[in-house]
Amino acid sequence: GCGLAHSERVTPPRLRRRPLAKHPQMAEAASDSSLAPPVELVSQLGFYFSDSNLRRDRFLIRLTGADGTGAVPIETLATFNRVAAHTQDVGVIVAALRQAPGLVVSDDEQSVRRVSPLPDEDTSAARTVYVEQLPAGVTIDMLREAFGACGAVTCVSLPRSGPSHSRDALGFAFVEFETEAAAAAAPERMGGTALRDGQPPLRVMRKAAWEEQKAAYKSARAAGSRRSAKAERAKAAAAEAERAAAALPQTVVAVTAIARGGNIKAIRKEMNSVFGAVAPVEFVDYGFSNSGDPTVAYVRMETEEGAAEAVRLLSEREQPFGGAAAQFALLRGEKLLRYTDRIRELRAASGKTRQRKRQQWWERKWGAKAAEEGGGGGGGDG
Repeated sequence: GCGLAHSERVTPPRLRRRPLAKHPQMAEAASDSSLAPPVELVSQLGFYFSDSNLRRDRFLIRLTGADGTGAVPIETLATFNRVAAHTQDVGVIVAALRQAPGLVVSDDEQSVRRVSPLPDEDTSAARTVYVEQLPAGVTIDMLREAFGACGAVTCVSLPRSGPSHSRDALGFAFVEFETEAAAAAAPERMGGTALRDGQPPLRVMRKAAWEEQKAAYKSARAAGSRRSAKAERAKAAAAEAERAAAALPQTVVAVTAIARGGNIKAIRKEMNSVFGAVAPVEFVDYGFSNSGDPTVAYVRMETEEGAAEAVRLLSEREQPFGGAAAQFALLRGEKLLRYTDRIRELRAASGKTRQRKRQQWWERKWGAKAAEEGGGGGGGDG
């Protein structure tokens, strides 16, 4: 609640030792005219039941109910630290409650309640400002006094760093005014001013503006988290690709700088012969998987040793293909991985093409009905 930490509702040890409920002297003490309650106590008790505080006070609202008119035991109020700081005399507390506007004490003086229910609509946000860059040691009373220059202050919320009320404030606060006009004037009047000489200037804005900035910050932070997560995934994928590439056998020789204008089939046959004279060849990839680039070829050898020996020997003798000296290198790492992935994709596409052609052949020979019954999956090539 505004200006009230939950820790303020801890029962002081002396009250535990001497329970306050159903004191026989309560009525007698309350009727004693000499028990004049302090003005501050009247104000504090009235504040607990105010529209501004009661909506936010989860402890009290459980006792009063959602409409705020339920009875609260006076013995419970007496355990609040701010009440106990003023008096330990139940009669004084009862007298203060009788003077607080909008409250009614029960006939047996055991409980108190609001006269009117909480308004259906909560307009507090429009009457509230956000204040930051607060100095160390700031108090609710200091803020109430300073912002009172803009209009009547109904609530000051000063978040702290932990459950204990003795902890330092977090450096920001919310100040609620009685009117929206006072809240509208506060940013210009109080912004840039200091609570005391030598202290940092305050930054003040309407609560709605603060909520917009907070939402934008959360959105930017979430976007940053998504980018970070995406970068981490990309990094992990790259590491996995590197591991996968390292596991591949280095049996592919890239042949580059092949002269243009030569006959593709003749050069491919020549490569098979030249490389085969060094070590067994698995396949000469020239003019097909390499997208038909006539200056590049890939020769897949059966063993890593054969591939390495082919690169060494053919580089030393500057082996020409197509009438010009070619260059030879083993495919490694990411280049090797990309190449093998591409070959895998081409093989899959080629397999689908062969299956489609087989189906078409079967339909032409035996008819569409026979193909639908499964004949097309058989050995149509024969």
